[in-house]
Amino acid sequence: MRFRFKIWIEAEDGKPLIGKGGVKLLRAIEETGSLSSASKSLGVSYKFAWEYVKRINEILSDSVEMRKGGKNAGGSKVNEKLDKLLNIYEEAQKEISEILEKYNKKINEVLNQEGEKA
Repeated sequence: MRFRFKIWIEAEDGKPLIGKGGVKLLRAIEETGSLSSASKSLGVSYKFAWEYVKRINEILSDSVEMRKGGKNAGGSKVNEKLDKLLNIYEEAQKEISEILEKYNKKINEVLNQEGEKA
């Protein structure tokens, strides 16, 4: 037995904005400099990735800069503000994981004690 959790950043309207999958996509955009390459590397459709970035940009004012241009002319870039939000998300994810690991150990101690008494 163990604790599990999911966290995400919500927009003001309560709709999820950045979660685990979104972080992966945005980090892949940072690494590749391309929305197309990022979507391919994660196995998601370009349309899905483009719609996700479009929604992020509507809420966070052009946080992902996209240059049109096709082969060798275009590109995508995550701005500094969004990068900082991703860092905060990852920090929170790590801290929560560490806390839950502590409690997962306690659960297993209790379960192991029960097995010893039987």
